Amino acid sequence: MRKGTVIRDYVRAYPNPITLKTGEKVAISHCDIEYPGWIWTTNQLNISGWVPQQILHITQPNQAICNENYTAHELTVKTGEHLYLERVLNGWYWAHKISGETGWIPQEYIKF
Repeated sequence: MRKGTVIRDYVRAYPNPITLKTGEKVAISHCDIEYPGWIWTTNQLNISGWVPQQILHITQPNQAICNENYTAHELTVKTGEHLYLERVLNGWYWAHKISGETGWIPQEYIKF
């Protein structure tokens, strides 16, 4: 994993993030304008959030099936904090804090 440093504070936007399981059917609606490639998705528990289009198989105009386990959990971070970056999708890193917490963080908040 690549190591990065947080260059400005970030506070997660959604306190109850959507979580999906492989094979789960979901409702989909619109795409994110600020971060293309993310689709507003609602799971069977009626929890909504942004999901990367790469992990969704669209079956009907407003429905899809999730291709992998997923959580929209975002990290709250402070300037100067070090993160280990595992994956990048559509302008966001899947990152690991030194504490062990994992979650998403926008690319523009990280430098190398």
